Amino acid sequence: MSAIDDVMKYVATNEIRWIDLQFFDIKGVMHRVSISNRKLEEASFGNGIAAADLSEVFGASEQGDLVLLPDPDTMARLPWEPATVRLICDIVASLKKERFLKDPRYVAERMETNLSAAGIKNSLVGSEVDCYIFDTTTADKTNRGRGTGLIMDSREAKWGPSPMSNDETGAYAATPQDSMYSARVQIAETMEDSFGVLVDSHRHGRSPTAQQTFELGPRSLKAAGDAVNTLKFITKNLATAVSASASFMPYPVEGEKGNSLNIAVSLWKTSEQNVFYEGKETYGQLSQTGRYFAGGLLEHAAALSLFTAPLPNSYRRLAAEGLKMGWSCSDKSALVYVPYNKKNIKETKRVVYRGADPSANPYLAHALVAAAGLDGIKKKADPGDPMEAQGKKKRVEKELPSSLLEAASALESDTAFLKGIVPAELLGDFLDLKLKQHRESMKGVTSFELQKYFNV
Repeated sequence: MSAIDDVMKYVATNEIRWIDLQFFDIKGVMHRVSISNRKLEEASFGNGIAAADLSEVFGASEQGDLVLLPDPDTMARLPWEPATVRLICDIVASLKKERFLKDPRYVAERMETNLSAAGIKNSLVGSEVDCYIFDTTTADKTNRGRGTGLIMDSREAKWGPSPMSNDETGAYAATPQDSMYSARVQIAETMEDSFGVLVDSHRHGRSPTAQQTFELGPRSLKAAGDAVNTLKFITKNLATAVSASASFMPYPVEGEKGNSLNIAVSLWKTSEQNVFYEGKETYGQLSQTGRYFAGGLLEHAAALSLFTAPLPNSYRRLAAEGLKMGWSCSDKSALVYVPYNKKNIKETKRVVYRGADPSANPYLAHALVAAAGLDGIKKKADPGDPMEAQGKKKRVEKELPSSLLEAASALESDTAFLKGIVPAELLGDFLDLKLKQHRESMKGVTSFELQKYFNV
């Protein structure tokens, strides 16, 4: 029985009334339209469903009218809406049946095709995602010019009256200080039981104020993007149901660690050959191919930042994080980290890019991390010696951008590694969006500026 048959049978035999069609714009924001089960047919998975005016999201399309093409592998029953199943959709031009060039899932598919052409049978991406869950948040929206603010409260916060507050760090906090443990378990179990996304681990995050960390199991590039977006969807909905607030904002709490999206990649030529693993290599058992992949990440890190750190607020997180341009198996302040916990385990050998945050569109971030690394393999990019190898050869590197504008400038001079992966139409819109967000952020007045400079 095919995946399409599975969907049709499940809908017919489980009292499903509504089909929630979910799709994503270039920012990674979810949009949805729900159709009656009567409107879902087997042909819908080949011809698409004209259930929404997608020009309201993407603007006018030169490819003609657009329809939603459900992906049967993404079906999941919404536990808080039991008569509804969700299907994540691709976007296609209805007449020509061709993919819409501004669909971010299409970028992930194109990257998978490029990897296959390079002899990679399987690419696996694991995602470690941080977020905050606040007990309450209150926004003052009455008058922006008056000096607006957002008041966030958590029983774990140092500024709050609760004795549950953590002092210096929240890393691996235990209950009762880990006040959101039960909520985190509910999120993880919903991911696995209702949506089929494996969660390898979860814990209290590094920041003391109710930060949560989820480690999602490795999946293909596109499926890894689905997994991150599903985590955000579940976390926000379950938090809202109890009047709490979940935030994946890169740097929401001043003075604490921000939210990271650590992207772990392994590439497999066969089911037995991880190209990053070399058992005879003394440093981390990372192969020469793995070093070239790390070299590509370092070479393109500045340009990559526009996709992996896509908000003005992202650069506050990077400033607070203090990541260093380099790679290492032991120094976790390195931008590129190669875990090495056990010897002779090829299954876990991966390269982790630590410069991303969860405001990124995961389809774009995952795909372009892989693209930068693949370019490094093709060009045999030398990453230099590991960061802890003092006095030896060190790679002369560009610094990470300190602002969204610097990231956009870096990308404009480093686009070759995107060729054949990011359509020009999507890239142009994305650059315009980022420059607009930069201009908006420059006009905003922060509470820090008011407190610091009001009396100059």
